[in-house]
Amino acid sequence: MNVEVRGTQAVTRALGLLQLVADHHPQGLALSALTSALGLDRTTAYRLMSSLVQSGYVERDAERTYRLGLRAMQLGLAAMNGAPLVQACRPLMQQLARRTEDTVFLVVRNGDYGHCLHCEEGAFPVKALVLQIGGMRVLGIGSAGMTLLSRLDDAQIDALHARHRDEFAPRNLTPARLRRLAAQAREQGYSATLGLVSEGVGGVGMSFELPHGGHAAISIAAIAARMQPERRAWVARQISDALRAAKFQPSV
Repeated sequence: MNVEVRGTQAVTRALGLLQLVADHHPQGLALSALTSALGLDRTTAYRLMSSLVQSGYVERDAERTYRLGLRAMQLGLAAMNGAPLVQACRPLMQQLARRTEDTVFLVVRNGDYGHCLHCEEGAFPVKALVLQIGGMRVLGIGSAGMTLLSRLDDAQIDALHARHRDEFAPRNLTPARLRRLAAQAREQGYSATLGLVSEGVGGVGMSFELPHGGHAAISIAAIAARMQPERRAWVARQISDALRAAKFQPSV
């Protein structure tokens, strides 16, 4: 076998492994499962996976379980910039920004994280810019992340917390508190957070189903004085009405 053929085969195998990891993200796969699924010997699979880990496309945890890495997620985000979802959501986001005068965000779930795809600023002079376009934050932090987290069951929430303990700890987000906030979001049909991302800032988030699978969220952030309980409920109704008018189905 010549060098060119061997190189092509290695790329094909590495891409196959990466796709398999993506199909089982965020639960992850052990090396034995990867070798069995693709019929590779352990040495070859380990060498290819080590290369993917080194390049940042795959992560390997202490239990030697493989999941998508940040580079893979960033590729997905880059592919979604200018995607049909942004085009479809921009009019409703502009409508919400005009109606509430606050900042509106579109966040899509990407594994354990929420990626901000777009935002629209309202006219209120004090802005709550808690997330930048292209920004990535672990699920459960922020109103969009919390409403997406609420779609997980308690065992999945506990597992996510264990994987990202260092990110949750500074905000005093224990597994019990995450489960409680997620349960509240399910009961209300939306998440309402206050001071979870930044002191003095609150938000309302609502998730919705994507046409071809998966979930995204619309969230609205404002200073705490504008996010008292009565107005939070009003903001949630505005988001729900805007999503339904645009033929999206709220899903919390």
